[in-house]
Amino acid sequence: MLTDRPIFFQNWNHLLFLHWKFSAEVLQERLPPGLRVDLWNGSAYLGIIPFMMNGLRPSFACSVPGISDFMEINLRTYVRDEHNRPGVWFFSLDTQNTLGNWIAQKFFHLNYRFAETSFINHSSDLHECSVDFPDDKLATQVFKWSESSETFNPSKNPESLEFFLTERYRLFTYNKRKHQLFSGRIEHRPYSLNIPNLESFDSGLITHNGFDRSSIGDPDSILSSKGTQVKVFPLHKVI
Repeated sequence: MLTDRPIFFQNWNHLLFLHWKFSAEVLQERLPPGLRVDLWNGSAYLGIIPFMMNGLRPSFACSVPGISDFMEINLRTYVRDEHNRPGVWFFSLDTQNTLGNWIAQKFFHLNYRFAETSFINHSSDLHECSVDFPDDKLATQVFKWSESSETFNPSKNPESLEFFLTERYRLFTYNKRKHQLFSGRIEHRPYSLNIPNLESFDSGLITHNGFDRSSIGDPDSILSSKGTQVKVFPLHKVI
């Protein structure tokens, strides 16, 4: 509902968008009822997105140091619901913010999980982050990239792949116990994107979510953004 008021404010900073073309059939098998894989020029995409979450707070309170700022990494794909509304489906969202993870799981039905994470800004343009799952045999996953000074706004070309992969203003979640699909809006200014120099990356998050990554090579799309301010709105049932 457009009359909703935001329930959370947050900043997404130093985002890295890594995307691979992926089997639409395999992705569809993992989606809940009511969603279908969204395609760009006939292809489905699976994305790994690490970034810094800063200033997370409910609309009625201030941010809290140690809780409101943390690194997050998610694995996601792009979908449409029965009303043909485009959005994001998250297979996983990993942070070391235990309280925040529990709230997101309990009240928003999102697959937040615990991981040991770190984020280092070597300079204003050079960033490095690592992700480690304590109970997993996977080695620590490391991402390092330097942002380009040449930026562009994908909203100026809505037919582009860059717009398809980044300009998403709706997320979907699913309550397994009640077999109910939910949708929530987000608002932010269109991204200012750049094509970074990717020094290192890891696709282990794909395996960690039960997908076969044997055919995964270098990403088909590599983008980054210095960030944006975000408003999060309440979830509503998808009817």
